[in-house]
Amino acid sequence: MRAGNTPSHLNLETFPTTTGPVLDTSELPGLPRLNYNLWDYKIKLSIVTFLLVLESSLIPLALFYGLWFRTTLRHGIIFAIITAFFGLVTGIEFGLRSLKLILPPDTYRPIGGKRWKADFTHWTLSFGYTYMTGILIGASIPHEPLVRPLAIPVPLFMIQLGLMLIATGYMNARHKPTWCKMSSVPKGERTRPLVYTIVEDIIAVDGAAGLEYRRAFMARYEVSKLFRKMIAKQNWFWGWGSLLVGIGTMVVIWTVQQEIAYGIGWGVPLVWTIIWIVVTVIWVRRDLRHEKEQWARDAMSSVSNINIGEQNGVAAAT
Repeated sequence: MRAGNTPSHLNLETFPTTTGPVLDTSELPGLPRLNYNLWDYKIKLSIVTFLLVLESSLIPLALFYGLWFRTTLRHGIIFAIITAFFGLVTGIEFGLRSLKLILPPDTYRPIGGKRWKADFTHWTLSFGYTYMTGILIGASIPHEPLVRPLAIPVPLFMIQLGLMLIATGYMNARHKPTWCKMSSVPKGERTRPLVYTIVEDIIAVDGAAGLEYRRAFMARYEVSKLFRKMIAKQNWFWGWGSLLVGIGTMVVIWTVQQEIAYGIGWGVPLVWTIIWIVVTVIWVRRDLRHEKEQWARDAMSSVSNINIGEQNGVAAAT
């Protein structure tokens, strides 16, 4: 079923899907509700976001410039201190989401997922954290640390994420099958944009929405053409943005003075992320509003056509 092709006989309260139990769709006939509002978790979201910003940008920058220019500490010790803080918040959050995924109930695991197999986002982050930590440790070992390599972990992760987003976007556009199970999408099915997978995993696990949200999110994606278009557009937006900004930041890091390069490497990704999030929130709200308005118009049009057909049938019979 697609938006714009909604049967008039759909019950206004429930809509059975092939991806799980009956879903509440009282908001609009046939359009599965996601039943998740980020504002209900604004306190937790604000705290976690603040801690992540501290860890991924503010603390490295404050410690580097404060200790580099204001103290006589050996440079190796300075970076040892900075590296000790890296991964503190994300490590705790990573450990918590690991527990959620392996606990006996399948509350947070992907649809059809197994207990000892993490979701796709978990593996993506694991790969990124591994080489980022390796770079920070390896470049800090020399007596005089390698400042430029120590500035590249976040831009490098942006390049990795951008390439993955673009690759899955291309595979989706070309109707290519997945090479492996991508969270709730089985291996061999049409690849979905990585943005779809990231949103599903983050809200289901880190946002504690669970398996119910995964089913509702999948059902919404399957029935709504406009929802799929929105996901695809956000995938390209974040994919190309992440890739180009990551590459541009890397180029600048290797062409300016090393003290400036460190600030570029840890500061630019934060500024870019804030801008992209603001644009995304405005964009997604507009698209979701348009989706609901179009779905309601299509439903009303379908009902009108059925009524006209019934009237014509009655007139012909008499």
